[in-house]
Amino acid sequence: MYGIDIFFKFRYALLSKRIYKIRNSFSAPGIATIIFSKDRAIQLCALLETFFLNKKGDCKVVVIYKASTNKHKFAYDELVNIYGGNVDFISETEHGGFKASLKVAIGCISLGKIFFLVDDIVFTEPVDFDLLSQIDLRNHIFSLRMGRNLSYSYVVSSEQELPREIKRSDNFIEWAWVDGDLDWGYPLSVDGHIFFTSEVALWAKYLNFNSPNSFETTLQQLKFVYKSKHGLAYQKSRLFNVPANRVQIEIDNLHGTMHQDTLLEKWYLGFKINSSCFHKMVNYSVHQDVKFDLIER
Repeated sequence: MYGIDIFFKFRYALLSKRIYKIRNSFSAPGIATIIFSKDRAIQLCALLETFFLNKKGDCKVVVIYKASTNKHKFAYDELVNIYGGNVDFISETEHGGFKASLKVAIGCISLGKIFFLVDDIVFTEPVDFDLLSQIDLRNHIFSLRMGRNLSYSYVVSSEQELPREIKRSDNFIEWAWVDGDLDWGYPLSVDGHIFFTSEVALWAKYLNFNSPNSFETTLQQLKFVYKSKHGLAYQKSRLFNVPANRVQIEIDNLHGTMHQDTLLEKWYLGFKINSSCFHKMVNYSVHQDVKFDLIER
């Protein structure tokens, strides 16, 4: 056991050293997003609709998806037909699992910045990706999910205060991640936080994980590397999670009662989520369970 501890300490020390080195190296222009999806084609559709509705400037989109049944796979096939011209789709099944698929996704991105999304996210406000691609990330982590509108943390069912010292400019707010509580102190999120592509590639290479949940959980072991960074965000958050259901078994997280298979049946009956309902919505938590309005597609 002692030998294993030494091995992991060495591994993290090597990884942190390389991450620190990246901060002073050249970063290519441009920004991309990698979206994680499993058995939720109808929710992924809502995410893509709200993303493209609010997208300004250039942002490459890659989706890593997994279908547990043929019915779920056929639903994803429909999305590929709809969005295949604007989105790169990568099947976990065809690439040998999540970690291998993530490496493939990163390998096809030549842009300098990456942020992750999960398929139960929706966008509520316009995002200028040309502007965000110019953000200096050496001392900051930009978050699309944080904003002054947040007063509650759904995952712990608790009120949530703004950081004690929060600076305000014309476009953004700034705070120290180390001084924030709950979501305000959680820099290594896969829900809309922007990182250097080169450091994300290092995570994929050196960390051990097999799903989006274990990926984010393992990332927290690197929190000491990022403790000195500040957060940046729009005044109002640009997106939030709608935890209507749970498709993973690693973490028993809080979620709603709309089962993904029930939504799949609605998709086959010709319905989709009415994504226009989320436009300009003011959410009070980064996760907020709201009722879906279904319309014909």
